[in-house]
Amino acid sequence: MLALLLSTPIVIVLLSVQTMPSVVIDRTISNEEISLIETLLIDNAPQSSTDAGLQEVQLNARELNLLLRYAGNVMHLPQDWAAQLFLEEQALSTELSVKLAGGRLPLFLNIQGEFVADGQLLALDSLAIGKLQIPKKLLKYTLNQLRSKLNSSNLAYMNFSELLNNVESVDVSENRMHVALYWDPVLIGKIGNQTPQLFISEQDQQRIVSYYQLISSVAAAVPSNIKAVSLNTFLVPLFTAAYENSLNGSDAIAESRTLFQTLALYVNEEPIAQLLSPALAAQLTPALFVEVRLQRRQDLAQHLTAIAAITASAGADLAKMLSTTKEAYDARYRSGFSFSDLTANNVGVALARLATSETTTALLMQERMSKLQNESDYMPAVGNNRDGLSEADFNAQFKDRNSPEYQGRVEEIQQLINSRPVFTGLNP
Repeated sequence: MLALLLSTPIVIVLLSVQTMPSVVIDRTISNEEISLIETLLIDNAPQSSTDAGLQEVQLNARELNLLLRYAGNVMHLPQDWAAQLFLEEQALSTELSVKLAGGRLPLFLNIQGEFVADGQLLALDSLAIGKLQIPKKLLKYTLNQLRSKLNSSNLAYMNFSELLNNVESVDVSENRMHVALYWDPVLIGKIGNQTPQLFISEQDQQRIVSYYQLISSVAAAVPSNIKAVSLNTFLVPLFTAAYENSLNGSDAIAESRTLFQTLALYVNEEPIAQLLSPALAAQLTPALFVEVRLQRRQDLAQHLTAIAAITASAGADLAKMLSTTKEAYDARYRSGFSFSDLTANNVGVALARLATSETTTALLMQERMSKLQNESDYMPAVGNNRDGLSEADFNAQFKDRNSPEYQGRVEEIQQLINSRPVFTGLNP
């Protein structure tokens, strides 16, 4: 009996770990696939993000797996991680492989799960780790315990559960998965506001408090008869503080990252509580809001800072994809495709990528941004752009976002950005 008890963990490990992966995929994403992802987001997005109503999403297996691969890249998962989804009649199965060790005897953790239609949602029905099949009773008990614990202690999970409750139906076949859900903009906003807090450390939150207090003091010093100021009014003192902090031993990349995150919320009139714990946010007096402009346009300042914050937080690839998707969405449903907005977005990506990529460049960017003289030091003039292109007009002129005509226009914008003094000698 003792021998059996001692050998049980060894047997479990041997059954769980395997020498070959069950899934091998190439996580490389081509330009054509990026365009497909953008199209999927636009096609499945509500026409108005602020209006409540029924929204339907329909994806096939290829599209689901493309989104899964892209998510792995955005989350910077190691290439040794691989996952794939399979659609069946009223069921979705998934396989995940994780490389545990290399060398002469590579070891992999292979996980297979199956989700079956259960009323409005898909429920995990079976789970296997390697050759070890988890008993259904144990699986059900573990999931119930996990849900109970999260429900009682995690506000973000409670909101996510409310989102799942808005799902009206999930229909799965071999050809596609169709989801119908009630789009609640208030709930989506709550989830969006709470998500950043999950990934911001206490140390970064203290940096955010410091930058917010500096923003507050700069705003308070603006004369009351002035209704709008240049973005440089805030960029110069913020980057001066970041450069000083970095020279005094602080993490230069973290300083730049939190600077962009804080400034983006202020410029876009969003509450600072999105980035801070409730207790920390309650200690701050809201900053006096002063309209911030770039080339005398508020929207350009908002675009630049918002996309810079996304770049600093989640990476340049995701930021660029969201930038072009937003413009394509505007072309279909709103004010039209804007190359001026795209220029401001690309400047934001360039500034944040260089300021958060590695320490030496971060310090150089902080020094240069602290000495700004004009907006043209980093932002090309956009007065000659033809903006407000509808989807039909855009397609007539450029065909699509993979065409040589469109890529040439984007390259022209990037060259204008590269020629700005802030980017001299660097690779934006």
